[in-house]
Amino acid sequence: MNAVTLKKTFSALLVSSSLLLATSVTYAHEDAPQAPQHAGVVSEAASGHNAELSVAGGMLMVYLRDHAGAPLASKDAQAEVTLLSGSTKQVLALAPSGDNSLMAQGSYQAAAGSKAVLKLTLPGKSAELFRFVLP
Repeated sequence: MNAVTLKKTFSALLVSSSLLLATSVTYAHEDAPQAPQHAGVVSEAASGHNAELSVAGGMLMVYLRDHAGAPLASKDAQAEVTLLSGSTKQVLALAPSGDNSLMAQGSYQAAAGSKAVLKLTLPGKSAELFRFVLP
């Protein structure tokens, strides 16, 4: 093997290793969402915040946690959830209801397979989006 071929091979190996490492770092944050604690479904925003959407007991509730699983204060949060169930679209305002939870204001229709998008704005922060599919 001559020096030019060896240099090209080494460069290709270096680039491949770098791409593999970059891919590993990218997927390191994309771990599985946290387990639900309120019979709901959990989604994680790009910020690392987690939201659990639950319709248990006939109430639409959202529970907030940080990436480590610690409760995230819902005081002064502004939020709305858009429910898509078949051809029906509903937009419901959410109000703080407890230390780290929000509750829907008004009636709603949701069934297994319904999709939901939560728009959450915490005080002093940018809006975050969470996507859910109800089990």
